Amino acid sequence: MSQPEYIAALLSIIVGLGLTDLAQSLRELVRPRRTVNWHWLPLLWAATAFLLAVQFWWNSFSFLKGATSEFFLPYLVAFLLLYLTCAFALPDPGWEPPGSATGGGFSVESLGARAPLDLRAFHFSTAHRRWFFGVFIAFILTSQISSQTASLFAERSVNPQEIPGNLVLVALLGTLVWTGRKWAHAVISVLCFLGIGWATLATILGWTQFGELLGL
Repeated sequence: MSQPEYIAALLSIIVGLGLTDLAQSLRELVRPRRTVNWHWLPLLWAATAFLLAVQFWWNSFSFLKGATSEFFLPYLVAFLLLYLTCAFALPDPGWEPPGSATGGGFSVESLGARAPLDLRAFHFSTAHRRWFFGVFIAFILTSQISSQTASLFAERSVNPQEIPGNLVLVALLGTLVWTGRKWAHAVISVLCFLGIGWATLATILGWTQFGELLGL
């Protein structure tokens, strides 16, 4: 195996772990161990993370043909951040809202039953917004550095077409870190899903010009 093939195998394993984490988290939600109060936003972001992983993995092969040590480390960091993005998309089975275990008096847990897992409370919790969207932003920035570095070494020039779309995406994600307003999350989440979904489709089908405008 050549060096690019070894690198591609390693990065594919990382993507596989991220997708496995997404599937496992979804499986735990549908298993009858605990009642779940469903909400569409975490599920939409899980689907967005899935599309993002497929797109970035697919795009990476064009750059790995001439892989060198100069841009391997940024790509490795980007793939690790992609894994964390997938891992933070859905809650663990034992997730509880902040402060749910404090205070006196009776609670559902004290009577021997577990409170339902509230996906709405999970999505809008400050900790989740900071970690999920913060890591998402870090992934976008790192992947952009990786992509531009690869273009610089392979083609002796950067690719400015990718930059505007990614800056808009970072701004939208930053808004979700900052605010917990429901309408903002609903609108931005749908826009990000449609944009990343279309870019993924464009990348796989070879619509390169449009894919570069919205792709990563």
